[in-house]
Amino acid sequence: MRPTRRAVTVAGLCGLAVWLAVRFGARSLNAVVVPALVALVAGAVQLVLADRPTLRRSRPAPGFPDEIRPVELTIEGGDALSARVTETVGDGLETSFSSAKRGLPATVEYDVRLGSRGERRLGPATLKVTDVLGLWTTTYDYPKRTPLLVYPPLFEVAGAGGALGAPDPVDQRDEFDELREYVPGDSLRDIHWASSAKRDELVVMEFDTASDVTGLTVAAEAVAGYDDEMAAATASVVTALLDAGLAVGLALPGVEVERDGGESQRDRVLAALARAGPGRVERDADVRVVADAGGTRVTVENREIAFSDLAGPRIEPTADTGVVS
Repeated sequence: MRPTRRAVTVAGLCGLAVWLAVRFGARSLNAVVVPALVALVAGAVQLVLADRPTLRRSRPAPGFPDEIRPVELTIEGGDALSARVTETVGDGLETSFSSAKRGLPATVEYDVRLGSRGERRLGPATLKVTDVLGLWTTTYDYPKRTPLLVYPPLFEVAGAGGALGAPDPVDQRDEFDELREYVPGDSLRDIHWASSAKRDELVVMEFDTASDVTGLTVAAEAVAGYDDEMAAATASVVTALLDAGLAVGLALPGVEVERDGGESQRDRVLAALARAGPGRVERDADVRVVADAGGTRVTVENREIAFSDLAGPRIEPTADTGVVS
């Protein structure tokens, strides 16, 4: 605990009052010094008796470089005290935040811009608390840091299924299941014309939906210093394949994501690639992404393609959202 500038000023006034009392009588001492001393003691006692405030930080949702995420700091306790909170962030995040002084309890918000790929950290935070009169201050440190994943940037990969040797899942119709009555919206190519002629009504062929999803595995590796390029290329390829309706598995140095499809698989893959480092992958795969000093390359069925020949423009962030934990 230490005095504020205001407390130093009050102490100076007390000193002046004492000097005036010596020169002109004790009335000056009673009028100024006693109230000032009471204020100084009261402020110090308030801070000494106050409990340490608690600070909780929201956990924003993962995102892509250049996206902005809101962060919420909730400060509880310290009733009747005032405080100013300062938050710092680790490498790969951009912000500059120091709140105005406000009464406790309080909730403050600020925005953080996501930078480079990786598992980044919010915090630590510092809380500078003053008594109700603003005469004394004490500082509390909150070293706990909150992780925030930054995904690799994504690039457009048009026609990923065909370009990477994966068959169109819509055309995987080998497993015939049953015939059923035609309903508006059914594809004309699914009509079983011979059976329709016998029944005098249109019937269509049903296929086993389990056979409609084609799966493949993507392996990705990089030499030291080129893992960011590998992560961006792999994220773009896998996302395009998932968007095409394929089930995709991912093998990274020391990490493997089981084959699956859908939005949840997209999140799992992007999270793994956010943390991925350099190294080799010693396993067979349908698609292999390699990044080194020679560039970033995608290999399919012994055919090597430069990723720059597959990739279109970078996909820019469209939504800024956060999840509070």
